[in-house]
Amino acid sequence: MAAAGLTFDFLTPLGVAGGLIYVVFILSAVWWRHPNTALVFAALATAFTLSGFWLIPAVAAPPEVVLLNRKLTLLALWAVAFILRSQKQAAATLQHSEGKLRAVLDGTVDGIITIGEDGTVESYNAACERIFGYTAAEVTGQNVKMLMPDPYQADHDRYIQNYRRTGTRKIIGIGREVQGLRKDGSVFPMDLSVNEAQTDGKRIFTGIVRDITSRKQAEAEREHFIEQLERSNRELDNFAYIASHDLKAPLRVIDNTSRWLEEDLAEHLDDENRENMEMLRNRVRRMEKLLDDLLVYSRIGRQAQDPGQEWLDGGKLVQDAALLSDLPQEFELDVSAALSEIVLPHMPLQQVFANLINNAVKHHDKAAGKISVTMREQGGKHLFSVKDDGPGIDPQFHQRVFKMFTTLQPRDKVEGSGMGLAMVQKTMEHFGEEITLESAPGHGCTFTFSWPVPSSARPQQNQ
Repeated sequence: MAAAGLTFDFLTPLGVAGGLIYVVFILSAVWWRHPNTALVFAALATAFTLSGFWLIPAVAAPPEVVLLNRKLTLLALWAVAFILRSQKQAAATLQHSEGKLRAVLDGTVDGIITIGEDGTVESYNAACERIFGYTAAEVTGQNVKMLMPDPYQADHDRYIQNYRRTGTRKIIGIGREVQGLRKDGSVFPMDLSVNEAQTDGKRIFTGIVRDITSRKQAEAEREHFIEQLERSNRELDNFAYIASHDLKAPLRVIDNTSRWLEEDLAEHLDDENRENMEMLRNRVRRMEKLLDDLLVYSRIGRQAQDPGQEWLDGGKLVQDAALLSDLPQEFELDVSAALSEIVLPHMPLQQVFANLINNAVKHHDKAAGKISVTMREQGGKHLFSVKDDGPGIDPQFHQRVFKMFTTLQPRDKVEGSGMGLAMVQKTMEHFGEEITLESAPGHGCTFTFSWPVPSSARPQQNQ
């Protein structure tokens, strides 16, 4: 092409702008990938144009006209070259941006579909291919309703027309859960959100779809497990209640029979036999207490906390707990004034304090003692401590005391079910809190447990 241009230039008189034929040569750079190819071709065309000026025989035209002609030719050639290079660079930049956008769209886990006003699919990313089973080539140019089952498929065109006429939205800019139709004919649940945009004066819609089959299956399984758990809890409650009732019945018979025997044989029983009868009844009461505690233990964490329950100031709550635990008059209860400045839920904390106070009394080595209840705040939580001046516990037994049916003293010395501390620990675990024990032989015991500080919108104390 350059040779043809040079030949044409030679055959054209100097007064004619024959060098403009090189514009075609420069424009051929449009088929070359590199943007600077146009400048290379312009440089070659410049060389040919100058060669024509020096090699072509002179004509009658004035020299200044010939020179101006060549200058204008060179200006035109380089203008075309720079314009072409600019266009090539812009096209390369656009192609690069489109490539990056395509990589992003194809790399997303969500399907992205673009459709025109008439519902025709204009773009369809790789995630859509995985979700629907169709390739982009199979869907592009087709109506998007091919991806919808009835009744969405039948209503789609009417909905689009209604939206264009009235602007009433059902999905656009809102999003909802709908159903999709795969290539194999299977229907699946999906989340769909649609946004509207204007491009070159035309309205387009971009839909983002997410296959939620796994999520819906997990939700169904969770609901099934919750239903099973609730049924199991109800059955366990019924079983615990029935078992407790049925087991208590013979215990009451034993208690009553021992009293009748003691009355009928009063003249024949010595002191030792009467003590044995009383010990028998104590064992019966212990068994009844154990059954009651087992029933309470089985329900910890399975009964929803009543939002309308009573809230008390901490000092009153501890005093009520002491009454609940039958604190002997010989024991002094010292409650920190700080507890009266806060409000706490009546349940389960009253039962927690009652069990800790009762534990301090039962395992005290003296007939009288002192129990102190204090509170401090640390890390956004209340830390409550129940301290006694009893015999203390060796550190090697600190974990053991929280186990069910555990007592470190002989059963004939301490009447109890061995469930109190186990219930306290289970309550703490249910609410995500902790309880710890600090003790050593001869230095009493200090049980410390945490409880969240109520939010700023804390409940008001019940009057």
